[in-house]
Amino acid sequence: MLHQYPPLHNAGAEWMVHEINKFLVGQGHIVDVVLPITGMKPYSFEGVNIEYDTYKETWKKIKKADFILSHLDRAGKAFNDAELFKKPYVFVAHNTNRMGIFFHKPQVKKYVIYNSEFVKNTMNYPASAVVVHPPVDGKRYKVRRGSKLTLVNLFERKGSLTFQAIARMMPERDFLGVEGSYGKQEKSLLKNIEYMENSPDMKKVYSKTRILLMPSLYESYGRTAVEAMASGIPVIAAPTPGLKESLGQAGIYASPERPEEWVERIKELDDPEVYKAASKKCLERFAEITAQTERELKQLEDFLYTI
Repeated sequence: MLHQYPPLHNAGAEWMVHEINKFLVGQGHIVDVVLPITGMKPYSFEGVNIEYDTYKETWKKIKKADFILSHLDRAGKAFNDAELFKKPYVFVAHNTNRMGIFFHKPQVKKYVIYNSEFVKNTMNYPASAVVVHPPVDGKRYKVRRGSKLTLVNLFERKGSLTFQAIARMMPERDFLGVEGSYGKQEKSLLKNIEYMENSPDMKKVYSKTRILLMPSLYESYGRTAVEAMASGIPVIAAPTPGLKESLGQAGIYASPERPEEWVERIKELDDPEVYKAASKKCLERFAEITAQTERELKQLEDFLYTI
């Protein structure tokens, strides 16, 4: 029971849940997704069934289900239905916003899928849990790199104002700003920034990108960084716990409050040998994450069997 789903809605949380669903379908399980989108035509995406949430049909699905999974905006509604039908409830925790449902009377069994060790250690909900870092399918993102300096999601908390400041300080460089699927999108009239609409086809973005910029004020993990590393694109990022967990030693870090630091890091990557070494680190890190993801998804299936 979710509020949005790819490819109609493209954000990291939704893609994470889809990749988990796609894995489960590949293992022979049946996954039905219901969305509260009036007038939506049912569709199938990579083996996952997606339908409009009508209570009569949804209740039929719930009665047959082994558990209900939800996150974000639909977490409360899904939890209520889990209580009503006495079904186990699985919550995907994408951030460190406290969810009161875990301190509700324990009338149903609750389980958590954390998207990072940072979120797990911070929230530590009173429920059985497993960590699954957001799976990233390299085939969906690998490209030949481009020439621009890119920010994905122009929401202020993703660092759009820092991004603009960097572009203002480097008028000779070409920048790319990609609209996100949530939050107020901040744009400027700077002539050296090209803007792209939100799209499920991120290859269009990374094929234009030489360096990914992530001056985020908050990231619980940083899936976009992993997407970029699939193509060996260096990532300059704010040192949030989540981004440090995703990028590790492959990350190049700078303070979002000091745009001049970003300018320095960008200029350092002008050296072909420095860029080549940074790109190599990213490809190695992506291979590590891919192997980790394979292990975590198998652990997740075993975890779900215990419900």
